[in-house]
Amino acid sequence: MKTFRGLLLALPLAVLLGGCPIYTGDGGTVVPDSGPRPCVGAGCICDSSLDCEPGLVCTDNRCVVPDRVDACRTHGDCAVGAFCEDTRRECVDSATCTTDETCAGGFICDFRGTCVPQDPGQCRDQSDCGTGTTCVEGRCRTDADTCQFNYECSGTASSSLACVDNGCTAICGGDGDCAAGQTCQSGFCRATAECTSSSDCISGEHCVDARCLPDCEGSGACVGNEYCATDSFCRPAWQPTPFCSSDMDCAATSVCIDGACRTPCPTGTDEECRRFDVQLPVCASDNLCYSTNETMPECADSADCGDARSCVDGICRNE
Repeated sequence: MKTFRGLLLALPLAVLLGGCPIYTGDGGTVVPDSGPRPCVGAGCICDSSLDCEPGLVCTDNRCVVPDRVDACRTHGDCAVGAFCEDTRRECVDSATCTTDETCAGGFICDFRGTCVPQDPGQCRDQSDCGTGTTCVEGRCRTDADTCQFNYECSGTASSSLACVDNGCTAICGGDGDCAAGQTCQSGFCRATAECTSSSDCISGEHCVDARCLPDCEGSGACVGNEYCATDSFCRPAWQPTPFCSSDMDCAATSVCIDGACRTPCPTGTDEECRRFDVQLPVCASDNLCYSTNETMPECADSADCGDARSCVDGICRNE
C-alpha cells in the first residue's frame, strides 16, 4: 500500500521535472526532450535553446555543446593540423602540408599548411577556376556575372570604384578606405594575408582564407561597401551594378544600353563622339560612343595579363 502511494506521489513530480530546464552554469540552458523541434543537431540555426535538441544550447543563433572548446565556424578557428567540419562545427584532426599534392584526395592545402576538404566552387586564385569563370572573393564566378570595364561598377553605392580582375574594387588613398580583409595597394583595395588563426583577429571577426572577416551569421548585417556572403562572413562587395534600367535614367541625349547610358553618334564619325565626351571618342558600328579600351580591350581577366599584372578597365597594368 505504501509503495503504491509513493508511486502516486512521484508521478506529478516526474512530470514537472521532465519539462524543467537544466542550467549549465555558463549562461546556457540544456533543455530536456519535450517534443519536436525545428532544429536537430549541432550547428542548426536557433532563436533559443528550446529550438535545440537535448544536450545543446543556443549560442549566437547556433545550437552548440556547452563549454565546447573545439566549436568552430571556419578553419581558422582550429589549430594547425585540424579543420572545421561544417555539419558538426567541430575541429577535426588532419594532416599538415606544403602543397595540395601532399593531401589526400578531396583535400587541399590551406593557408595554415593544413589539409582541408575541398569545397566545390571555392577558389584561391584563377588557376582553381575553369574556362568561362573567374575567381572573385573566394568563389569561381561566371564571367557574365562579373565586370570587365569601370562603367559596370558605376551603379554601386560608392562612385570611387574600378573594375580590377573582374571585381568592382574601391579606389583608395589608404587602408582606411578599404573594407575588412583588404589593404590599399597601388591605389586599389586588395585582399591581404593578415592572419593564420582567428586569435589574430579582433572580437567578432574570424580568420577566413588568411583574412580577418566580420561574422554576419544570423544578423546578415554588414557595413560600408560589404555584403554578407554565402559563408556568412562580410566580404568586400564586388558585384557589377547597372547604372540605368531604361532611357529615363539617362540624359535626354543618351540611351540605356546594357545598364550604361550611351551617347548616339548618328553620323558614324569619331569626331561627333569627341564633341560629346573626350573619354568616349570612338563611334562604333552600332552608332554609339565608346572608350578606346572598350572597343579594343587588352584583357578580359587577370589570366590574360600574366604574372604581377592585373586587368583594370580592360587594360593590363602592373601590380
